[in-house]
Amino acid sequence: SGSKTINDSDCAEAVEAGVNESVGVSDDTDKDLANKGRNKIVSLGKEDFRHMSIIGQFNHGFILARCRSNNLWILDQHACDEKFNYERLCENTSIHEQRLMAPMPLELTPSEEECILDNKLLFEENGFRFSYDKDKPPRHRLALISLPHSGAPDGKKAVQYGKEDVSHLCALLGADGISYGDAGSGFGTGVDGSGLYGNNAVRRYAGDLSSSQVSSSKVSQENDNNANASMPQGDNDNDQTKAKKNDRQGGRKLITFLPKSIAMFASRACRGSIMIGTPLSQKEMEAVVERLADVEHPWSCPHGRPTMRHVRDLMQTFIDDVKQAEAHVAGPTIAQVSMTQPTQTEIEVDEEEVGKDK
Repeated sequence: SGSKTINDSDCAEAVEAGVNESVGVSDDTDKDLANKGRNKIVSLGKEDFRHMSIIGQFNHGFILARCRSNNLWILDQHACDEKFNYERLCENTSIHEQRLMAPMPLELTPSEEECILDNKLLFEENGFRFSYDKDKPPRHRLALISLPHSGAPDGKKAVQYGKEDVSHLCALLGADGISYGDAGSGFGTGVDGSGLYGNNAVRRYAGDLSSSQVSSSKVSQENDNNANASMPQGDNDNDQTKAKKNDRQGGRKLITFLPKSIAMFASRACRGSIMIGTPLSQKEMEAVVERLADVEHPWSCPHGRPTMRHVRDLMQTFIDDVKQAEAHVAGPTIAQVSMTQPTQTEIEVDEEEVGKDK
């Protein structure tokens, strides 16, 4: 037996030209996609996260999604959830204060003293409160009456703060000079503020955050002549309170934190986030991706781990699939012709049937 196949090489070019015309792609465009696809610059905005199509979960740790421009992305489910939780902690967490039994005198530089007076609410957000004595000479008018405190009730894993952190917070706000300790003390990312180089990613993030997310207002010193032991108060305090409230109502509480506080928030966010190896439903994956649109910096977690990577442009894949489907429909039909000879028995049966008919 044998078969005969119709040769379709003659119409292959015509079929491909018809497919290109049907999908709206010229020959030059097709070549450009093939040759220049790897050099294409891919843009992704935060609003694109709201319109991503979830393809599925890979290896119980990564989400595959397609954006509106038909680019395929792979997202780290842990890093994405950690960054969302981290920014919520920064916005909503109030650092507890520990009242001191007696005021702790401070010896500040003139720039630091002015910085504290100008940013009273910001220091209070960080857990620092001061008393003010106008009768003392400059640089000695402020004393600590409360220090920030965070950690377990028994003191384990608590982040320790001291008067050197006041100077370092002033430095983050642009004050000149550091009056207590060296540049590394209190700037570390360990639970005690040590470890100058222990977590460079968190330190870099803290530096970027402090330079871009600062909410401060001038505090009036109109009542500087008051003899009480409180900070200078004035009419502008109401404006500062309103500005602080508006920041929160606008969806962002812009505030500067010490690197040790940044590290604390990052550690808490990490432990409470979706872990690698956790299977997710379609709705859970959609929620993880869509929430990135509300994150201020969604591109990496606080520890420096990227939240996503671009895989490839799917447009050429879609075009190839359409071409293959249309070529299958528009291509020539393959015909098979039997080449076998009838057997002697078949011939005899045919003769008998002819005789009966006669």
